[in-house]
Amino acid sequence: MVLIMKKEIKLALVLIFIMFSFQQSYGQQGLLRYAEKEYNLFHFQEAADTYVKAFEKRGKYQAAKGAAMSYEKMNDYGQAYEWWEKTVGFENASPEDYTYYIGAANQQGKLEEVMDALDTLDTALLPEGLMLDSLTAWYQEAADVRFSAMDSINSSSSDFIMANDRKGNKYFVSDRGASGNPSKAGLRFDVSEKFNESLYEWTGRDFLKIYKVQKDGEVSSLSSPVPESFHFSDPFFLAESPVVFYTVTRKLKRYNGKKVRAKDRVNPEMDYGQPREDIVDYYPELYFSKLDEEGNFVDYQPFPLNNPLEYSVITPYVDEANQQLYFASNMPGGYGGFDLYVMGYDEEFNFDEPKNLGPEINTALDERDPFLVEEHFYFASNGHAGLGGMDIFRSVYNGGGISGVENMGVPYNSSRDDFAMRFDGSGDTFLSSNRPGGKGLDDIYTIQEELIRFLARVIDCEGNLLTAGFVVDFAAKESNEPIDLSENEESELETTVSKDQEYQLEIRGKGYFTVRDSQISTGGMSEGVIEREYRLIPIPYSKTVFVDLVYYDLDRSMIRQDAQPVLDKLATLMGERDYLDLSVRSYTDSRASKEYNQQLSHSRAEAVAAYLSEKGISSSRVHEEWFGEEDLVNDCGDGQPCPEWKHQQNRRSELVLVAFSEEGREYELPEDLMELCDLPNLGVQMDVPIIYFDFDKATLRPKSVHDLNRIGLLLKERDEMAIALAGHTDIRGPEAYNEALSEKRAEVVRDYLVEQGITPDRVTYQWFGKQQPVHDCSDSPCSEAEHQLNRRTEIKIMVEGKNVNEDHISQTVKGNSDNKMKNELLIVAGVFSNEENAKIQLDKLESEGCATVNYFWDDEVGLYYCYIGRYTNMTIANAELDGFKRDGFKEFWIREL
Repeated sequence: MVLIMKKEIKLALVLIFIMFSFQQSYGQQGLLRYAEKEYNLFHFQEAADTYVKAFEKRGKYQAAKGAAMSYEKMNDYGQAYEWWEKTVGFENASPEDYTYYIGAANQQGKLEEVMDALDTLDTALLPEGLMLDSLTAWYQEAADVRFSAMDSINSSSSDFIMANDRKGNKYFVSDRGASGNPSKAGLRFDVSEKFNESLYEWTGRDFLKIYKVQKDGEVSSLSSPVPESFHFSDPFFLAESPVVFYTVTRKLKRYNGKKVRAKDRVNPEMDYGQPREDIVDYYPELYFSKLDEEGNFVDYQPFPLNNPLEYSVITPYVDEANQQLYFASNMPGGYGGFDLYVMGYDEEFNFDEPKNLGPEINTALDERDPFLVEEHFYFASNGHAGLGGMDIFRSVYNGGGISGVENMGVPYNSSRDDFAMRFDGSGDTFLSSNRPGGKGLDDIYTIQEELIRFLARVIDCEGNLLTAGFVVDFAAKESNEPIDLSENEESELETTVSKDQEYQLEIRGKGYFTVRDSQISTGGMSEGVIEREYRLIPIPYSKTVFVDLVYYDLDRSMIRQDAQPVLDKLATLMGERDYLDLSVRSYTDSRASKEYNQQLSHSRAEAVAAYLSEKGISSSRVHEEWFGEEDLVNDCGDGQPCPEWKHQQNRRSELVLVAFSEEGREYELPEDLMELCDLPNLGVQMDVPIIYFDFDKATLRPKSVHDLNRIGLLLKERDEMAIALAGHTDIRGPEAYNEALSEKRAEVVRDYLVEQGITPDRVTYQWFGKQQPVHDCSDSPCSEAEHQLNRRTEIKIMVEGKNVNEDHISQTVKGNSDNKMKNELLIVAGVFSNEENAKIQLDKLESEGCATVNYFWDDEVGLYYCYIGRYTNMTIANAELDGFKRDGFKEFWIREL
């Protein structure tokens, strides 16, 4: 009996378990059937809620996948990712489930999960448009812009498409308002076929409406002028005319004279739908209306391509300048999904035939939201390679043609949907997105470029702005990718640059020094302007900057001792400045045969080159010429009796130092010539002599002839140069007599140069008698040496009215001891412990022809220093020292203070 009772109890327990399991199974199956029906009726919110309840009762693959698909249809990417993750956790998950999961993970920005999932999936099954290499690059190379959500407008619903009318009023689209399904029971196993006109059952929220932002910041909805409209969306206001284009999805009772009948239900599409035979889809149509002064829509006109039972026409954009309308449509004949089209119109809005923008722009999926700004055409697409969902793309617009497709990258695009990029007339940019972190489902963002401007001015030596004759290369150092510079209204060059980057610039022009700047940096900057001014300097091709003469003994070619300081100075200049070459032209006097003299002059030129070679100057920079007895500097030709000193003048080598000798070659601007525009002779000091005369005479001495031959050679080499002469006398003799004598002394110098071939207009002269003595002997008698220094003709070498030497040397005349000298270079002519001995040395130097002398006391060493001239440039000081040594002052040296 006990055994029988135990069996009965066990049987009862089994029956109870079976009944409970059946009820559980039946309950879940009922939920799944109900959810599937709601899904097929496009009630995705209702379907998602029911699939979730079914999964909570008993976690099954079918419930998880249904929830994932429902949330994906509503663009709820966070929930979609969560449920696709549950779906692929089941053993019976398909490869298709993994592709959806990868797409959802990407939309959540979970790249690591994407990579892990790829290990289990054939790459051929990747979601269309998912390019991992591009994703990585886009995230790493974000544009310098700042996104700001328009929190004053955005809501917890879907808000998108910011539009401005011609008066600056702002409008947007939203489905805020009613939400949920008031007629939904707590648990239903049947499906009502009645169409709910109070809300959009696809999303469970209100239908789309256009809202206007009031001046006080409040928003108010507009009523569609088209009767019985469900969705009212996609506004585009013309700037030049009081006209607005927009889309509506409206209730259709009759169409083309026929009553609209549905076997099951009616679905008012928003943008996209899933056509079914048992459901009538109301597709969006395009309309346009005139606006009154208050901005109200006063009428409406349908777009001629509308076909609300066959396809959609959405997202209009009007190019008023070219009278063209752009729009998106899934009409038959496209490349798949929504394509972009353009069609012309006239003043009365009569439209031409539509033109598909072609396969370069349109894909098998969807393109929408066209917008044109200057040379760029913008649109949204989920068919081109992107970061996920809809992305913003840019193409080049040129004369009506549209070509090339460029993903705008991060942060314009995200792993979610990014669309409806709009630019208003005030410079603001708007974009709509359902990216993570938003306030609602779709949000409107403003885009502010974190711009750092680079502004460059190219000027000439006079400071005038240059706009042509040169090419500018501008690039980021790291990538070396060229960056275009545009010319603004002030003819300056400008572009925008990225923060924390290094840039380089190069300016090239034929006949100009190349300008380079590699110190352009935006480090530490987030905005602002980097301004540069570049001076484009002409290359002074074959410009003579220095000349001198060396002389030879009769029938000899060896370098004399008095020639060595000259050649040493040239070697120094050439060693410091690699852009200088030397032209050597050698001659003989007229004695001996022409053939012999030709060979002798050749030997003299080679002797110069050999001497310089020993000083480290390459023979390739020394250009030799020899002319024998041609081109004598005087009339000592064959058979003409001449004193030896005149023959000596013919036995010479002319040394001409030339800068940038290769015409047409591109040269870098040397460091020492950065201020070339302000250096009349490339900064090289000319040795300018003073011509001295005997008492009461205006006759040139032999040494003066030598000095003037050098000046004449310089003037022949430099046509733009001129000289200014000033004649003087000592203070003895009557004023009128001395005036006439000083005029003769200036004239004799002028006349000699004219005899050497210098045109008179290049030689100006003045005379001052005894008015400007070097030594004023009125208070105390002058020595003969001091009188000698007063009897002179001074020479200034002028270029464009400027003395080429005046900026290089600051000299003082003899006076009291100077104890305040510093930061200068002095040519020292003697050091003494006694001031009287220093003064005696000054007198001696003056008697030997040194015109500018002085001395100073050095407290540190307790000595007096006699010096000749003050300098600020070592090269110039060395050159002057060489000149003094050539004249026999071997004991002179340079001291730096």
